[in-house]
Amino acid sequence: MGQRKGEGLAAKISRPVINLNPNVLSVLSLVMAGVGGLMYYRSGNFLLLAFLAILVSAYLDAADGQAARHQGIVSKKGDLLDHFFDRYSDVLMVVGIGLSTYSNPYLCIGALEGILMTSYMGTQAQALGLERDYAGPLGRAYRLVVIMAAALLQFLLPYSYQWIFTINVTAIALLWFFIGGNFTAIYRFARAYRKL
Repeated sequence: MGQRKGEGLAAKISRPVINLNPNVLSVLSLVMAGVGGLMYYRSGNFLLLAFLAILVSAYLDAADGQAARHQGIVSKKGDLLDHFFDRYSDVLMVVGIGLSTYSNPYLCIGALEGILMTSYMGTQAQALGLERDYAGPLGRAYRLVVIMAAALLQFLLPYSYQWIFTINVTAIALLWFFIGGNFTAIYRFARAYRKL
C-alpha cells in the first residue's frame, strides 16, 4: 500500500489499529498509563516496563483520534471521553512516579498542579468559544515524551544527590512539570484573555 497524499506521521503509525473502536483504544491507553505509573512506583528494573507501558499508552492515545477520523465517527462525546481519560492517565502516571523511591509527595503534588492547570487552560479557552489551545512548552505529547525519557534515564543513571530535596532524573522531570506546567497555563491564559 503506497503512502497516502498528505498523510501525517500519526496516521501512518496508527494504521494497525485504525479499524478498532476509538473508545476501546482510549480505555486501553488509560489502562497502560496506569500500568506505567505502577511500574514506575515499583522502581528498579520495573522502570523498563514503565517505559514500554507509557510508550504503548501514548501510541493508543494518538491512535484513538485517528481511528475516529478514519471511521467517520468523530463526535463531541468521543472528544469528551478522550479528555476525561487523558486526565486520569496523567494522574495515574504522575502519582506512580511521585510515590516512587526516586521522588517525594511534594514534587508529585506540584507536578500534578502544573499538568492539570495546563490542560484546564487549554480546554477553558475552548469552553469560552475560542479554539482549543495547545500552545506552550508542556503539551500532553511532550509530557509523555518527558515521562518516557525519565523512566529510561532513571534506569540508566540511578544516581541521586541530596540538596533541599533528592535530585535525580525523576525529580528534575517532576519539577519541570511544575514550572513548565504553570508557565504554559499562564501563557494560555494570557492568549485567551487577549482574544476575549
